[in-house]
Amino acid sequence: MQAVAQDATAVKAYEALKMATVNGAKALGLDKRIGSLEAGKEADIVAVDLGGVHTMPVYNVISDLVYATGREDVSDVWVAGKRLVQKGELTTLRTEEVLENARRWAERLRPGRHL
Repeated sequence: MQAVAQDATAVKAYEALKMATVNGAKALGLDKRIGSLEAGKEADIVAVDLGGVHTMPVYNVISDLVYATGREDVSDVWVAGKRLVQKGELTTLRTEEVLENARRWAERLRPGRHL
């Protein structure tokens, strides 16, 4: 958003976070069920490690979450109360098995190969 506008103030961090959560749920017509952490709503929670060099010093947590972190900073994930990622590792899938399946499918779908 900021890169497109070429203006660091185009979207404030808090507004960007709202766009991705509460307002995203509203846009989908799902704001009664998701989009915010409230009793009775479905909740997916992501824990982000703000201890990396690229996020230091942390003066504004929301700003760092929105503008300084990426997927590599996600440490833990819970979906519908079930932990799916713990300390950066998948808890319900075997990484080696997923990679092997991806390699097999890549070979099957390689251009020029007839199925």
